[in-house]
Amino acid sequence: MSVTDTPESAAQHDSETALGSAPALRSPTKVVSFVEQVLVELHHEALAARYVTDIGQEGGKTIWCRVKHTQLDVDAEYVQIRDDPRVGVGVEPCSQATVRERLCQCLDHDRSGHVDVRPLTGIQLSED
Repeated sequence: MSVTDTPESAAQHDSETALGSAPALRSPTKVVSFVEQVLVELHHEALAARYVTDIGQEGGKTIWCRVKHTQLDVDAEYVQIRDDPRVGVGVEPCSQATVRERLCQCLDHDRSGHVDVRPLTGIQLSED
């Protein structure tokens, strides 16, 4: 399995992003506010929150989305999919609380990472 952006989503990224990246000044209050906005969007639309560790390189990606908007057969409300070129892809069922916690951790601890929210149709989940 791999997680990739479709050519259309890469070309239209700026116009299709539902929420931009988290605030540059990552105070705990701003991080929590941003993550809550992300969770509202994920709950109502077929969107994925995407976290990329090395922007512009072949770095790792993690996405969180609601299972009902995927073809995955997982018994959970949300799923976390990690795609790391070094170790491959891992799929983990999770709850909304776990998504909240992990997004906050990413934004609190990794200043080089980037989070955005985009239509799930722009992200392909494919078997390799």
